[in-house]
Amino acid sequence: MPEKVRTIQPGPVFYDVFLGYLRVIGTNLKDWCAPHGVTPTNAKSAATGGWNGVKARRLRQKMIDEVGEETFARLYADRMRREDAA
Repeated sequence: MPEKVRTIQPGPVFYDVFLGYLRVIGTNLKDWCAPHGVTPTNAKSAATGGWNGVKARRLRQKMIDEVGEETFARLYADRMRREDAA
């Protein structure tokens, strides 16, 4: 049976995937936000879906691009599989 394809959605899993990536490269949300001209509060809100306008969607895409689209999608799918198994 083919595996169900998941669309990347804002929420806790999106946020955790991005934070995990930042930790792996030795930085944090605050340090990532400064050169991107966004506050950590707005970045978290965009990642979790609390802020979902055009600017938030653009910011989420920046987050995905930072990680790499394929890598982000794979990490997101892996995390969602673990969530489903729990």
